[in-house]
Amino acid sequence: MSTYEATSPPEGATCQSDHCRSAAVVRLIIPRPRLTADGLHTHADAITTWDNCDLHWPGFRDVCVRSGHTVLDRTGDLRELASASPEWAIFASDGGRLYASRRLNGHGTTVDAYLVGPLRAQMQAVDADVRD
Repeated sequence: MSTYEATSPPEGATCQSDHCRSAAVVRLIIPRPRLTADGLHTHADAITTWDNCDLHWPGFRDVCVRSGHTVLDRTGDLRELASASPEWAIFASDGGRLYASRRLNGHGTTVDAYLVGPLRAQMQAVDADVRD
């Protein structure tokens, strides 16, 4: 099967699911088909990107994975983020949502995202607040 790439959508992108148009949180890059069933169509007009909101991404990702496709996070590697941030407990849910939590001044704080890049940005914002 194919490898689909997940990345952050451009600023202002909206969900492409029917009648949704909420702010997109993930852009999925889908490779163009290389083969055709009839050998006649070029698939030049095939959709190659699909923007998803917070509501539609988990189901869309699940369908891709259950169909045998790999979804690769192009914004970073979760294991690298975890090893670079030992003060954070970082984990992923079965549904693909990423979490990072840590204790600050006796209180716990947790941030979440669907991609490593946005998760890293939220962790850095929390760390910056601690230093200020």
